[in-house]
Amino acid sequence: MSIEEIPQGAEVTVIPKAEKKARDALLKLGLKQLKDISRVTFKKKNNTILAIEKPEVYKTLGGSYVIFGEAKVEDLTKRYQEAMAAQQAAKEVNDAVNTPKDDLAASIQDDLKKASLEDKPAAEEDDSEPADATGLEESDIQVIVEQTNTTRNKAINALREHNGDIVNAIMSLS
Repeated sequence: MSIEEIPQGAEVTVIPKAEKKARDALLKLGLKQLKDISRVTFKKKNNTILAIEKPEVYKTLGGSYVIFGEAKVEDLTKRYQEAMAAQQAAKEVNDAVNTPKDDLAASIQDDLKKASLEDKPAAEEDDSEPADATGLEESDIQVIVEQTNTTRNKAINALREHNGDIVNAIMSLS
C-alpha cells in the first residue's frame, strides 16, 4: 500500500521492522496484551514526566510490563503554572463581573437603611396621638392596615392624602 492509497484523516501507525520483530519475540514468551490502558506515565525527579499516549502494554507472568509507544516529555511545574495562570484569569473575570453588582447592591441597601431611619421618627410622631378618622369608613382603614402592615394612624393619614382613594393610599404606603 502506498501513501496515495491511505484515506485522508486516517490514523496510521508505521511500525519499524526491528520493533515488529521485538513484539513477535515477546508474544512467543507468553506475554499477554492489556487493552484497557490509554496512557502510561513515568515520573522523574525534577518534576518532569514521560507520557506515552495510546500505548501497547504487555504483562509477563512475573508481573513485569513491557510498553510500546512514543514517549513525550511533560513538565509538571510548567503545567502547574499554566493552570494557576488560567485560574487567576478566571478569578479576575469573575471579580470584574461581580464587583459592580456588589457595589450596586450595597448602595441600594444603604439607601434603604437611610430611608428606613428617616421614616422611624415620623412614624413615632404619628403613633403618639390618635388620628382623626371622621369622614372615613372603618372598613377602608382596616383594609389598608391589613394590606400594608402599617399602623392605623398611617392608614388614616394616607386615606386623607388621597381623598379616600384606597388603592392610592395602599400604593403610597407600600
